[in-house]
Amino acid sequence: MRTLLTAACLAAGALPALAGPTCSPSDSHAQILGSATIGDVHPAWHGRKVGYGWSLQVRREDHDDAGMTYYVGDLYDAQGKLAMRNIFALDSEWECGP
Repeated sequence: MRTLLTAACLAAGALPALAGPTCSPSDSHAQILGSATIGDVHPAWHGRKVGYGWSLQVRREDHDDAGMTYYVGDLYDAQGKLAMRNIFALDSEWECGP
């Protein structure tokens, strides 16, 4: 019985944490940021644009000193492939589902 309980606990610990909402860009001008600062474009993103088929898997929110809200999460391309991890995005530029 103890072995079964230990195995169940280990299996539960291996499950991924529940993520936040999945969001899509409001338009192609959504910025991919490196920090919770407007205009701080992520160094690996300069010159690129987000398409409508892209998505952001939100893990948490962050705020700047002006009270602006940013999503922090992973960006996926239109084919569902991970494009970038740990990006910041202004919440007003993304539409999020339940």
